Amino acid sequence: MKRIMVSLLVLLMLGTGMLFAGGAAEAPEAAAADDSFKALYLVNGNLGDKGFYDSAASGFYTLRDEDGATIKIVEMGRNEASYEGYYLDASEQDWDVIVSGTWSVKELAEDVARQFPEKDYIFFDGTTDVENLMGVAYRSNETAFMAGALAALMLDSGDAKIDGSERTLGFIGSMDVVNINDFLIGYIDGIKYIDPSIRVLTSYVGSFEDVPKCMEMTTQLYNQGAQIVYAPASQSILGAVTASSNKDKYLIACDTDIWSAMVETDANLVRNVLSSSLKKVGESLVVAMRGLQDGSMKTTENYTLGLKSGSVGLADNDNYRKLVPGTIRTQLDELAVKVGDGAIPVREAFGMTTEQVAEIRDSMKP
Repeated sequence: MKRIMVSLLVLLMLGTGMLFAGGAAEAPEAAAADDSFKALYLVNGNLGDKGFYDSAASGFYTLRDEDGATIKIVEMGRNEASYEGYYLDASEQDWDVIVSGTWSVKELAEDVARQFPEKDYIFFDGTTDVENLMGVAYRSNETAFMAGALAALMLDSGDAKIDGSERTLGFIGSMDVVNINDFLIGYIDGIKYIDPSIRVLTSYVGSFEDVPKCMEMTTQLYNQGAQIVYAPASQSILGAVTASSNKDKYLIACDTDIWSAMVETDANLVRNVLSSSLKKVGESLVVAMRGLQDGSMKTTENYTLGLKSGSVGLADNDNYRKLVPGTIRTQLDELAVKVGDGAIPVREAFGMTTEQVAEIRDSMKP
């Protein structure tokens, strides 16, 4: 348990940008050009998280290197009381767009945008009703579809850790709520597209951050026959990772590329993480900022981006390429295109009643 809590601290630090925390800092910026697009990113934490913060920054670097944009990245640190000052200072400067996210600064971003109606803002990982603040959300159901397809295809991979005759997979969610069930519905659709005979065991931790309970419940899924478990378990997810390590069974993580984030600190713990279903923030911001420049996207609108724009998808890291056969990776790439183009429809939990979600979930029970 001591190792679990140490690893949890590392994971939470990665997820909240606490690594290298201290005073706010500014990342290097490109030399200004009079006619260049000027974009500022306000980080509600510090770079180095190998998660949302770094991903968002990568989009800015792409815009700078490929489009010649003038960028600035301001790391606001962990003192939330200081954030308003950063937003106000940025809003009084000459930026074409000011970008920030996620939920913890949404209210502040909205308040400041209302104070500066002549300025343009982008908020990622959410939607908003403020006229000059573009909301960028993500098609969780599509990235979950890819997780389901990966899990289903791996059942027939011949991998020694998988009993291919046991046609059962698992799902461990943090809470039985619509945003988590959106992952469940997409996961089920991905599985059924590959093989409708596969069954799915589903559990919910009942908390966003109960690591021991998540470990216990994920272990139960493996004991009940789940060959691979998908874990949209929020901050509880380290429990699922630990269970996969203890049981020597495969896991598909969610939101954070956990293998890349933790391989240097605890490679054994994450050795069985096949991949992670990701919101690719950097790619989505490139789409949004280029759209803002060419007029195809507006700050008066919200946008939900998915596989078609490369804004969601599976983590393609060294462990994924090591554990997942090339033939399966190729199949997944082809499926991503078809889902993105709408050739393969994927249902979403948003708009479904709780009874409808329960009916779909129950229909997959062994």
